[in-house]
Amino acid sequence: MKKKLSYAAITVTVAALALTACSSPTDADTSKGSASSGFGDCKVTGKPGSIKLRTQKPDTLTVSTVLPNPGWWNGMSPESVKSGFEYCLAADIAHRAGLKSVRLKNLAWDQYISGTATGYDIGMASTTITDERKKVFDFSRQYFSSNLGVATKKDSKITADDIRDAKIGVLQGNIGAQWVADVLKPTRAAATFQSQADMFTALNAGQVDAVVTDTTLALTSVKASAGALTVRGQFALNQGYGIVMPLHSKNTTAVDKAVGQMASDGTLKALAAEFLEPTFGVNPNSVPVWSLK
Repeated sequence: MKKKLSYAAITVTVAALALTACSSPTDADTSKGSASSGFGDCKVTGKPGSIKLRTQKPDTLTVSTVLPNPGWWNGMSPESVKSGFEYCLAADIAHRAGLKSVRLKNLAWDQYISGTATGYDIGMASTTITDERKKVFDFSRQYFSSNLGVATKKDSKITADDIRDAKIGVLQGNIGAQWVADVLKPTRAAATFQSQADMFTALNAGQVDAVVTDTTLALTSVKASAGALTVRGQFALNQGYGIVMPLHSKNTTAVDKAVGQMASDGTLKALAAEFLEPTFGVNPNSVPVWSLK
C-alpha cells in the first residue's frame, strides 16, 4: 500500500539523508558567502527584527550540528558549508533576528543528542522531536515531517511481512533504534552503529540485511550506492524534526515563532524544493508505506 506524502503549511513530508558522527567538535563563521545575503548562498526572507534572540556572540547565531549531512548542510566542514535546508533555515532565523552571521559548531552525534553540549544558541541535525528528548532540550515546532525508511540490498526480498526476522542495523541515538526495539521487536537483536556511514557499509557488506533509519537519511545513502541499495519501504511515525535549544532557553518562543512564519510564508516549502528533493534521487512519494503485520 502506498500513502501519498505532501507538503503542509507547517511541515514538509518527504524523506532521507546521511548523518555521520565526527570525532571532535569544530566551529567556523560561515557568513562570508553570497554578498547579496551575507549568509552563504542562502536567499533569506522575512523581516529583520521580527524576532529577538539572546545569542552567545554579538550579531552572530551559533548553531550546533553534525556533519556531513548533505542536502541539509552542503559541505564537509563548518568552513565549507554555504547552503542546505537546515543551514539556510538557520540563516533565515538569524536574518529575522537582525543578526549578521551564522557560526557553526560541528559535534559528534552522541555529544549532540545527549544534550550535554554548551556554547550554542540553536541546534539542527535532522532531530526528531520525542518526549524523551524534551527532557534534555527545548524544541521548536516541527519544520519537517519524518518517517522511518527500510534500506536493503537491491536484490533483497525483505517485505513488511518478514522484516522482524531480518538482521537489522540501527544508528545509536536515532529514533529508528528506539522504534526497532520498542515497536518492531525483531527476532534477533539489532546491530547498533556509531555512524550512518558505518551502518551502510555494513549493509553493503552483508553484515546486516536491512537498515532502519530516517527515510531522508536512507534515501541519500542509497543514492550514493550506485544502484547497489534501495529503500524498499517506510513506516509512518507522525513525528517531525525540530530545532533544539538548551533546556529552558530564553530563545525558544522566538525561534518557534520564526519557524511558524516560515511555514506560513512558503520559506520551508521553497527550501525543501531547492535542497532536499534533488538530494533524494527519487520522489519520496514513490516509497511504499508499510504496515506492521
